[in-house]
Amino acid sequence: MYWYNPKTRSTETRPAPHTDEEAIDLLGGCINTEPFMTEYERLRDEGMGIEQALIFTGHEFRLRQLEFRAAR
Repeated sequence: MYWYNPKTRSTETRPAPHTDEEAIDLLGGCINTEPFMTEYERLRDEGMGIEQALIFTGHEFRLRQLEFRAAR
């Protein structure tokens, strides 16, 4: 999958995870990961697939980062 990793703040191509646990591992591991996980879980609860929810989570946080930069 090609996605924006909100944890590393960079785009990357990587194999898509097969389970929610693998997806959460991708989003975890740093201090500010709670919002990423909350967004991912919300999308999964709405019925999105694992890969799609990760891509949308990354997209959402990329847009927020761009808005923050523009506001400066």
